[in-house]
Amino acid sequence: MTKNLDNRLRRLEGQLEKLHKSIAADADCSDIIPQFLAVKGALAGAFEVYVKESMASCAKTDEAKLQQLVTLLTKA
Repeated sequence: MTKNLDNRLRRLEGQLEKLHKSIAADADCSDIIPQFLAVKGALAGAFEVYVKESMASCAKTDEAKLQQLVTLLTKA
């Protein structure tokens, strides 16, 4: 795992923890909704970094695996 991806995942963990605590504390929805959006954005960013960093090595010479991954990514 690269440092960039590790940092993004750690940030995502922190955002999820904050979201969970806010919901458990019955915080106002005007505080919770932006937290959901932040988590969603952080997850999308981490996913993008992971795909960019691992796609080439993940399916190196396996054409069927590459096609399977492309299918998964185009459904996302």
